[in-house]
Amino acid sequence: MIPLLNYSGIISFILLTGILIPGFSNYYDPEKAEDSLMILFMELGSATSPDKQKQLNTSIIDILKETLKNPGSFDYPFDSVPSMGKAYSQDRSLRIYSWHYSESPVRHHYSGFLQLRDKESNRIDLFFLNHKETNDKNIENRSFSHKNWYGALYYQVHKIHYDNRKFYTLIGFDFNNYFTNVKIIDVLTFIENKPVFGYPIFRFGDDLKHRIVFEYSAGVVMFLRYVPDLDMIVYDHLSPSLPRFRGQYRYYGPDLSYDALRFKNGFWVHVSDIQFNK
Repeated sequence: MIPLLNYSGIISFILLTGILIPGFSNYYDPEKAEDSLMILFMELGSATSPDKQKQLNTSIIDILKETLKNPGSFDYPFDSVPSMGKAYSQDRSLRIYSWHYSESPVRHHYSGFLQLRDKESNRIDLFFLNHKETNDKNIENRSFSHKNWYGALYYQVHKIHYDNRKFYTLIGFDFNNYFTNVKIIDVLTFIENKPVFGYPIFRFGDDLKHRIVFEYSAGVVMFLRYVPDLDMIVYDHLSPSLPRFRGQYRYYGPDLSYDALRFKNGFWVHVSDIQFNK
C-alpha cells in the first residue's frame, strides 16, 4: 500500500515523465486514466493549500479533457473515482461528470464535463463546465452557458422530447455555506449545438422559472428525485422549524409532506401535497 504522503511525488513523476501529456495513448485509455484520477482525487481530498488544490484540480481537468474524447469512455464506469459524480440520461445520450473541492466551509469550487453522444456515428461532443461564482439573487430566472456555469454536483438526469426539442432535466446539489445546503432542479438544452443551462419551463401557477433552487439547513437531508413509477419529480416540502424563522433558511427542513412537478404541455407544472412513500 502506498502511503498518502508519497502521492505528490508519484504525481510529479507521472507528469514529468510524460505519461499524462496530451497526445500520448495512455491519456485516451479510460482504464489507465482512472488510475491517475484515483490518485489525484485522493490528493485533492486531503490538500489544504488553495494553490495545491487548484494545481491538482487542473491536472484532473487536463486528464479528463483528453480521456473523455474517447467514445469508449462514455460507458466506462470510473468506479475507482467515487469523488467524481457520473450521471446519465435514461437514453444514454448524455453523461455529466461533476466534482468539487472546498477551500473553506463557505467557499466551494466546482468542475465538470458534459459528454453528448451521437449513437449513430458514436461521435462525442465534449464541453467543459467552467464554474464562475455568482452572488446573483435572481439565479432562478437566468440562463448560463458552460463557460459561466454556476456549479453543482449532479446526481440525476431525465431527458424529455417536446415540440421537436430535447430537454435534459438535471437534479443537483450545492454545499452552499456552513449553515445551509442547496438542491437544484435545472434544464439543459442545446442551442446552435452549445449547452445552455436554464429555460422558462417550470410553472408555479402563473409564474415561470428557469430553474428551481431549494435552500435548507445543512443539518438535515432533503429528498429530491425524478420517480419513474410516478413520472414526476418528487421533493420534500420545506418549512421553517418555527414560524418566526420564516425566510431564514438555516432553520428550514422537511415537514413530512411532499410536492412534485409533472411534465405537461411543455412545462414542469407544480403539484402540491402529493401522497408518496419513499
